[in-house]
Amino acid sequence: MGEATGDLYRVKGIMKKEDYLNILARHAVPSGVRLDGRGFTFQADNDPKHTSKLCKDYLQRKVEDGTLVLLDWPSQSPDLNPIELVWEEMDRRIRKEKPSSEAKLLEIVHDVWDNLNAEVLNKLVERMPRLCQAVIKAEGGYFDEKYAPRLFKHQPVYH
Repeated sequence: MGEATGDLYRVKGIMKKEDYLNILARHAVPSGVRLDGRGFTFQADNDPKHTSKLCKDYLQRKVEDGTLVLLDWPSQSPDLNPIELVWEEMDRRIRKEKPSSEAKLLEIVHDVWDNLNAEVLNKLVERMPRLCQAVIKAEGGYFDEKYAPRLFKHQPVYH
């Protein structure tokens, strides 16, 4: 499960495939190895930058050398990466601080990121099975997480 956060990198402007490759090579892959060891599982959605030949070739080389395992992700699928839950948690915490300038916002973002502890990260990852079940029940459509299945004495129930 999630024990710590990896690198946080600020993207300025519109990201191109070359920018994404740089992030993969300098931040995402080294963070994955540092946090989970060689052979960690990497997930990317089907954004055109992520599926560019440039980035796919780089990731394939990392698969072949044993650095990572690439999780297949079907096109037009719901975004069920746990990082989306992390962004949501960060957004809640940042809004509470009400930053008044870009500099203050960046300071708060880094502070929040650096203070996402293992307990919080594991709690977010543990939500994933419920979210997946809710997406399946909604047949890929909109769902309200508060009605997602919860386990009660090993049996799914809906709240």
